Amino acid sequence: MTDGASRASSPSPLTRLNGIQRMLSSANSLEGDKHVLTVSNLTGRSLVLNRPKALNSLTLPMVQAIARHLKEWEDSDLCNLVILRSNSERAFCAGGDVVQVSQTWKSGAQAQAMKFFQEEYRLNHIIASYSKPIVAMIGGYTMGGGVGLSVHAPFRVATESSVFAMPETKIGFFPDVGATFFLSRLDGETGTYLGMTGQQLKGRDLLYAGIATHYVPSERIPNLEERLWELGSSDHDVVNAAIEEFAAQPEESEALDYSLATIRSSIDRCFRFKSVESIIEALRQEEENPEWAQQTISTLEKMSPSSLKLTLEQLGHGKRLNIQEAFTLELRLAEKRLASHDMHEGIDALLVRKTKDPKWNPPTVAEVNMNQLFKEYFETPVAYNPVFKKRDAKFTEYPHKFGLPTEADVRDLVTGDNPQAGDYVLTREEVINFFEREYISKIGTSRKVSWVLDRKTRKKHDNDSLEWVR
Repeated sequence: MTDGASRASSPSPLTRLNGIQRMLSSANSLEGDKHVLTVSNLTGRSLVLNRPKALNSLTLPMVQAIARHLKEWEDSDLCNLVILRSNSERAFCAGGDVVQVSQTWKSGAQAQAMKFFQEEYRLNHIIASYSKPIVAMIGGYTMGGGVGLSVHAPFRVATESSVFAMPETKIGFFPDVGATFFLSRLDGETGTYLGMTGQQLKGRDLLYAGIATHYVPSERIPNLEERLWELGSSDHDVVNAAIEEFAAQPEESEALDYSLATIRSSIDRCFRFKSVESIIEALRQEEENPEWAQQTISTLEKMSPSSLKLTLEQLGHGKRLNIQEAFTLELRLAEKRLASHDMHEGIDALLVRKTKDPKWNPPTVAEVNMNQLFKEYFETPVAYNPVFKKRDAKFTEYPHKFGLPTEADVRDLVTGDNPQAGDYVLTREEVINFFEREYISKIGTSRKVSWVLDRKTRKKHDNDSLEWVR
């Protein structure tokens, strides 16, 4: 064999690189298909998270597999709706595999670490802008990345086992996966409170907070899935009505069965400020719920001080951003946070060493220079940018609304900012009846509206009509 023939038979470096990339892509696809199962049934499709030992924590191959299947099904005339669920009773999805991401970054493979967030946020945006109904069955732990998989879907079904949380400040990160968008749109300062403290919501809490659109006991879920398969419709209103058939009435009691009900006024009062220092001082001065306030201070003191300031600033921006801008901001913050000390220290202390004693830097809120933090995280250039599948999906409110009325909805009707209120001031009964009609007697509507009216309105002196209390 001549030297020329020998050289011709040897693959070039580029050819070898392409071969390696194909092998890695194939391996990722196999891993994704192992941990994300698919089920076809009549005109519906299911994505089943199948990594139970890790509470279905998301890996990059899982994210890629979910995105691939959603694209196929959105383009298919044989698929009318998609169900997202888990094969585990313990968890829908407990978050992203941040340990792997941290280790990848520290090994020097920064582009690979950032690829996880790029593709995860792209998947979240696909779900938020999906043209067909997606029903997320969020029983068990639904945290971090699991929230991103579900909260942007038009239908989120909670059960008595559901546990929601965004605990990222505890590991030196920030609430991501679109939290910039959805937390900033929850009632009052609920989103700020949940984002900074990582407080858990359970069961029916998710419905009243606006995280879930429906509450269905877990024993009814199999029958609900069968009903959805039978629909043969991609009409969101038809799907909503079908889910509502299985929703459970709340227990008869005077108090709203919502764990934040008794502290909502305190949350709004304390978390309305624009600095972490002011929030902590308000908690110290809180008189209505002093025990809760002290517990909240203790919780905040365990979090990364820089994460707390970053999160508060992030959510303040979120109220003004559209869905794409929110994910773009989060990718910027993720890149900056991966380059920080606190994220890796928090992950190591809580998830690797499991000593729960992270050494934050700076160690206190007072030592975090906000001007410096803002410049570093919000103004300096970044190396990675998002790529959206649907570039025209830039809404400032979700296109579908199947949850309970929000506090803002009730306020706009009472104050007359809702054109449907007309020129009349309304009584309590008229407000409740309006929402019962608008939401087609959706279970939980009258109870939430009544609770909002109790907190935020009072009768005018000369008649039974209501006025909003600022």
